[in-house]
Amino acid sequence: MSSPLNGIDVLPGAYRRIIGKRNIALVTGSSNIDSGGRPTCDVVRRLAGKRLQAIWSLQHGFFADKQDNMIASPSSYWQEGGLEVRSLYGDSLLPDERWLEGIEALLVDPFDVGTRVYTFVNHLVMLLRWLSGRGVEVVVLDRPNPLNGRVIEGPVARADHFSIVAQLPVPMRHGLTAGEFLSCAVSYHGLDVPLTVVKAQGWSRRDCFHGHWTLPSPNMPSFATAMVYPGAVLLEGTNLSEGRGTTRPFELAGAPFIEPLRLATELRRLKLPGVRFVPMFFKPEFSKHAGRVCGGVLVQVPDPGRFRPFRAYYELIRLAARRYPGKFKWQAPPYEFEFKRLPIDMICGTAQVRRAIDKDLPFARIRDGIERGIDAYSEAVRPFLLYP
Repeated sequence: MSSPLNGIDVLPGAYRRIIGKRNIALVTGSSNIDSGGRPTCDVVRRLAGKRLQAIWSLQHGFFADKQDNMIASPSSYWQEGGLEVRSLYGDSLLPDERWLEGIEALLVDPFDVGTRVYTFVNHLVMLLRWLSGRGVEVVVLDRPNPLNGRVIEGPVARADHFSIVAQLPVPMRHGLTAGEFLSCAVSYHGLDVPLTVVKAQGWSRRDCFHGHWTLPSPNMPSFATAMVYPGAVLLEGTNLSEGRGTTRPFELAGAPFIEPLRLATELRRLKLPGVRFVPMFFKPEFSKHAGRVCGGVLVQVPDPGRFRPFRAYYELIRLAARRYPGKFKWQAPPYEFEFKRLPIDMICGTAQVRRAIDKDLPFARIRDGIERGIDAYSEAVRPFLLYP
């Protein structure tokens, strides 16, 4: 069976029809590649020539060199490519009006990882809202959802909790491709933006997609990271380390006050499907607890089909909060340019999760409410699904 093709693989044969001789800007990162390992920016540069006016970059920067949240990327000049790199994650999260001078279409190649909190597609929704009514077509080079398009998890984000980590009422693990996500956004926000999706080929919603993985951001180094991320990202809302500053970000979880054998034993008693919790010590070189030895667990996924990361990390955090009530804490703002709301509430798109953990409620006690939200969401997005 041949590997699926991304939108960037399809683009060369359709470029003349879709883009023609228009001047364009490209939104991408330097690590985005086609199935042959060629960077998206190089493929588009060869197709467009001098009509490629600039590259626009998202969080972590065009060179994927910015480690953490709220680390701005300055605009710069890419010497080898001979192009201006204009940062959408710098002094502002939206373009300068002058960036549109001479631009007739925006070509977008987002590397989404299937989790709502990963900022790329939400930031693009913010960009679409800014572009509404300006007459600039947006062409999305789609990619398969690496986590598959069938399994959906986590609470649906509430409109009063929208931010750069939630621009639509979607669950944490949303099951959409970037093209589907942005198509939903145009409808939900009533936007006047011409949107064209260059579909991926050969992908079915039931399939995970491991292929063409590079380094979309410094702490998303592999498919294994993406697999745990819909739950592991909850750690960012706590004082537990999410493994930043180690070689296993998001797969490691812990803190200096955690007793790893005890936590692993309590997690195993829950008999969560598809996952193994290995007691572990680790020392982050930067970020939370930098330079200190942390006790915790390594989260391994022997059965991805049965593994439900949101539930697993919910329970991990609940048990840590229960066992170490004087030491476990919810992280204080700011988080992703929000200075009042608690990060955990932004991440979950609701205060429900935090309140449930504060009450020491097992996940089973909140599952029905989450599932009702997922059912309504699944019906709402059905018209925008592009793949069988």
